[in-house]
Amino acid sequence: MEMYSKKLGFKVRPYDLRHNFAVMYLRGGGHAFGLQQMLGHSDLQMTKVYVHLVDADLRSLHDTASPLNKLVPKKSGRLKKL
Repeated sequence: MEMYSKKLGFKVRPYDLRHNFAVMYLRGGGHAFGLQQMLGHSDLQMTKVYVHLVDADLRSLHDTASPLNKLVPKKSGRLKKL
């Protein structure tokens, strides 16, 4: 880690790699429970320590997963059939 830190010009810690993996996994569409298992945590409380989502991430997740997506189309103006 020390060698790579010197090459990059800033300190890289194993925690940094773990945190970035967790955030990138979730931003890529990964599931929080799957992440929990990959990180080896017994519950989601510990997983939360590694994952700090920003408001834009939460808005994006909501836009993707909202049940309203099935009822109100984004552009067509007509209701979708369930």
